[in-house]
Amino acid sequence: MSELLFVVEVSSESGIGHLMRCLALAQAAQERGINSVFFVPAFAQRICKSRHDWCGTIVVAEQNSSTSLSLIEQRLQKKRSLGIVVDGYHFDQAFIERVSQLGFPLLVLDDVKSPICQYANLITNPAGVDWKSDYQSINPHATLCLGPRYRLLRRSFRQPPALPLSRRHCLTISFGGSDPKHFTLPVLSAVVKYLQDVPIRVVTGPGFTQQAELGEFLTYCDAPVQHIHNGQDMADIWVNSRLTIAAAGGSQFELVACSSPSVLVVVADNQVSATTQAVEQGWCEWWDARQALNVDLLAQKISNLWNDEKQLSQMYARSEHASYLAGTDNLLDALICYEA
Repeated sequence: MSELLFVVEVSSESGIGHLMRCLALAQAAQERGINSVFFVPAFAQRICKSRHDWCGTIVVAEQNSSTSLSLIEQRLQKKRSLGIVVDGYHFDQAFIERVSQLGFPLLVLDDVKSPICQYANLITNPAGVDWKSDYQSINPHATLCLGPRYRLLRRSFRQPPALPLSRRHCLTISFGGSDPKHFTLPVLSAVVKYLQDVPIRVVTGPGFTQQAELGEFLTYCDAPVQHIHNGQDMADIWVNSRLTIAAAGGSQFELVACSSPSVLVVVADNQVSATTQAVEQGWCEWWDARQALNVDLLAQKISNLWNDEKQLSQMYARSEHASYLAGTDNLLDALICYEA
């Protein structure tokens, strides 16, 4: 059986977004009879094993280490590999250069114009059409897979169930797998002051570190709040959400696939391009929290939007024309068909 190798950054600081988009590609590969092998730090092992939709072999390999490089080489020698996929912000250039010299196509998943792109055979960025010339300057020989045709969606989002807005009744709050900025609790606390009787779902990931504080808040909170920790059926959660407050990033492609009107909270410069494109599509709005997060103003915005049936209906309708569900297969095709 052919294999696809993934070298992925996962940490409490960077979250699990890199892992989730690699998992999307691994699931598409599995459907074609291709096994996946994930080289991830020890921090990620528990997260991988806890997922009901996990596929692939897990190899504990700390980021940028010579031991990790040896483990990758050994795997390549034992099995027929289709290529190596790298996803993360903090890989040493020297490490990736060595990986690129192993004789197999190297695909870099990027959204920051990372210097490691210079070593890639293929570069993908679903929000990177406007960066085409920049990528060509970084690496004139790479195959560029840019734009919405290469959006990576996990299996459950490629055929999400349809649910009309009139049958959606909850507000959803989710700041990703680890919520490194600790936004969940202050945002929830502010929102319940304005929407006291609205059913709220708070979704936290496996790297969330404030469970005790959140649990204490919920003990004394009068609002109807459901806390879902390590929620994995995210397609079902997004499909049932009338309005979502979410961290900007890869989840926005999931949200539009599920026609979930959203307010995307931006915390980093590299999120601006993709989020701006999403806002232009009309299915979401964004909130700039790069310098600071004014939770009261955000809560007021959420309250106003929640009570604006006309605007929510328009956002819901526009999402139908903004989603693209075949990107994972398109990227896998590009890797399989790559010729140096």
